[in-house]
Parts: sequence; structure tokens; C-alpha cells
Amino acid sequence: MENETVARRNTHQRALVLNIVRENLDHPTADEIYKIARERDPVISKGTVYRNLKLLADICEIRKLPMPIGPDHYDFNMDNHYHFICRSCYRVVDADIPYQEELNSAGTNMPDYITEWHRLILVGLCPECSKKTD
Repeated sequence: MENETVARRNTHQRALVLNIVRENLDHPTADEIYKIARERDPVISKGTVYRNLKLLADICEIRKLPMPIGPDHYDFNMDNHYHFICRSCYRVVDADIPYQEELNSAGTNMPDYITEWHRLILVGLCPECSKKTD
């Protein structure tokens, strides 16, 4: 019950963190969000930012994007979609690939399991980093 009360309470810090994620289409990391939050609210702590990111993800206001390399990122877009991560700079962007809903039925060979969604992360080099390797 206490967690439900905390989740319903809309604090200034939570609104700030949510707005930062919504404003940044580049899928920021927790540290990037904290840096921006400190510019707007110099007394906000790193722990407050991290707790609010976790809570916002838990209540489906934002999506935490665990990455196979580099730090986790956050996304305000709750629609199912795919991502690309640069293996050099760890930049994350939405992949311009339509979501393949039919892949959810791939789990039908697993009796008693229900696939609700899937995720795909493409890994490679972004345009900036690929230019550096030429």
C-alpha cells in the first residue's frame, strides 16, 4: 500500500525527471538525466533521480532500455519499437524498422508461455563513429 501511495504522489522531482526524458529524443542515460536535472534544480540528488527513473519505469510512464553494451538508457515512447546502439559512443536511436507483431507468436512452441512483446536492439556504428574509422 505504501508503494502505491508513493507512486500516486506526483513530486516536483518526479515531474522534472519525466520532463527531461520526454524532452530528450536521444534516449538519455541516468547520468545524462541527472546532469540536466542538476542544471534545473541544483539541490536534486543522484539518488532522487535514480529512484524516480525506476518508479517512472515501474508505473510505465517511461521505458528503461537495458543495453547489451554500455549504460542503460530511457525512452518516453511506450509504443513497441526497435533501437540501434552505437558500439563506440553508446548513442541509442530508434531504428527505422516497423515493429513485427507476428514475432510475438514465435513463442507458440513453448506450451504455457504467453509472449506479450519482444525487443530488438541493433548494434553497430552510428554515422559519426563510422566516419572516424575510415
